[in-house]
Amino acid sequence: MTSFIVFAGLLVVVALLMVAVPLFRNASGAQLEDDANALQTKTALAVLREQLAELDADVAGGDMSQADYQRTRDELERRALDEGETRTGTLIGKSARGWGVVTALLIPLLAGVIYLDIGSPEGLDPTQVGGADTHQVTPEQVEEMVATLAERLKQDPENAEGWFMLARSYNAMGRFAEAATAYGELAKRMPDEAQVYADWADALAAANNRSLAGEPLALIDKALSLEPDNIKALALSGSAAFQASDFAKAAAQWERMLAQLPAESELATSIRQGIAEARQRAGMAPMAASAPPAAASAATPGAGISLVGTVALSPALAEKASADDVLFVYVRPEGGGMPFAILRKTVADLPLQFDFAGVPSMAGNRPIPAKVEIGARISKSGNAGARPGDLDSGVLAVPPDASGVNLLIETELAQ
Repeated sequence: MTSFIVFAGLLVVVALLMVAVPLFRNASGAQLEDDANALQTKTALAVLREQLAELDADVAGGDMSQADYQRTRDELERRALDEGETRTGTLIGKSARGWGVVTALLIPLLAGVIYLDIGSPEGLDPTQVGGADTHQVTPEQVEEMVATLAERLKQDPENAEGWFMLARSYNAMGRFAEAATAYGELAKRMPDEAQVYADWADALAAANNRSLAGEPLALIDKALSLEPDNIKALALSGSAAFQASDFAKAAAQWERMLAQLPAESELATSIRQGIAEARQRAGMAPMAASAPPAAASAATPGAGISLVGTVALSPALAEKASADDVLFVYVRPEGGGMPFAILRKTVADLPLQFDFAGVPSMAGNRPIPAKVEIGARISKSGNAGARPGDLDSGVLAVPPDASGVNLLIETELAQ
């Protein structure tokens, strides 16, 4: 606190030297007059240089003839010389000692009053600010945010994106049983999405000492029935088989998974190690080292979606939509499947300019392919899954980082 006060005092002294001292000096009328004339001359010359530069640019660009250029230049030079001549006006400089005294007293006084009014005097006390970190989010604040989201979902239970975020939050916090419950709610609203069942199975297993037997295995099978090449479902299926000592099946499932991963990724390296152990335990020959992953160059795991574009509603369907109807803008694999990302808005937001950069990813460990599908749908029920009566844009196949994507909602799904 002492250091701060000393430093502040020095700043006040410097300010007084800069402001008050000149007021105690006598300035002769001749000096002030010379200064004023010099300033005026400099100003005139600066204006002349700017206008001459503009004239040069006009001539170079062919916008002015050489004759017009010379005439205008002569006029500018004559006007600048006239304005730059020394004027005969007199400026009288008088001592301002009175103002100097007043200023010397007022600056510290006003600074103190203003600080006491709008400043934080308690900030001078180290005991009140020591160790404080206003930028760090505490576990208690995280708990509060998750609890707020859970409470909001009680009022808006059809918010699929909200259930996804809640499930992922519980998972990150190690509250696996609650994460599994949230994934169950998400599955009710997205019943045809394989990734939901795979994530649900993973959370259930984590809550049950990593055992995949029973309900988790049933969820894994459900995921694979919807999407046979779902990477997480294949990984879990292999793990379940390994736990059940079915090592040949474990190797087979992991090899199907490996075929979709970039060859040099950490996940691919880990899976190869698992395959090698499973094959050894099953008495099988090692996997051929020359077999390259089939999809190594087709996708990159963890790549982000950064699509940018607009969504509009066809005027022909305007009467069929209410302002509070839910609008989903989704990005998914070509041909369908669990979305990589979803934006949830309302019809009142239309026409909408969207940007998926920073939107929470629902891809998990799934690779993002070179092309994805993007579409928009107005849900009359508020459910993310398509229902008869919803208004739809259809889908466009685009790169995951495309810009200028335009979606028009112009179709009513058949009853």
